[in-house]
Amino acid sequence: MFSRKTVIWLCLLAAALSALVVSTQLEGPPRTNEDRVRSLSEDFACPTCDGQSVAESNAVVAQEIRREIRRQVDDGRTDEQITDALVASYNESIDLRPRSGGVVGLVWTLPVIVMVFGFAALWSVFRRWRAADPRSATDADVELVAALRQERASGLSDASDEWSEDAGR
Repeated sequence: MFSRKTVIWLCLLAAALSALVVSTQLEGPPRTNEDRVRSLSEDFACPTCDGQSVAESNAVVAQEIRREIRRQVDDGRTDEQITDALVASYNESIDLRPRSGGVVGLVWTLPVIVMVFGFAALWSVFRRWRAADPRSATDADVELVAALRQERASGLSDASDEWSEDAGR
């Protein structure tokens, strides 16, 4: 049914996908409130710092956001409620986690889809190239080669006649 090579490639693909799933699930949810505060702080950008999360920054506004996150965690609010409150207070650019809906979802999924279709197209083209026998010539190829050989042979004999005439002088 499947060639040995295809089975090997399918096993490698399954192993890679399994490793990806396991690696994303190893961390698990935070276990304590302090872990939740740290995890949430890493998900928000410091509004006054370039490229730092609230957890990394020592800016006054980052410290205030950490205190607000800690207060809301202690009050029993969910991560989504805390995220919504911070986004409403500061704006959506503070949230470092990409949203999964709308245009942002397309930005994250479209390149993956294009790559999958690209690899499928390459695989299809390579299979067709491999299936084609490049050593078989068509009748038109045979006729073209024969005509070129005949032309070359007649051209060589004309050139040799001219050479012998030049040599005799």
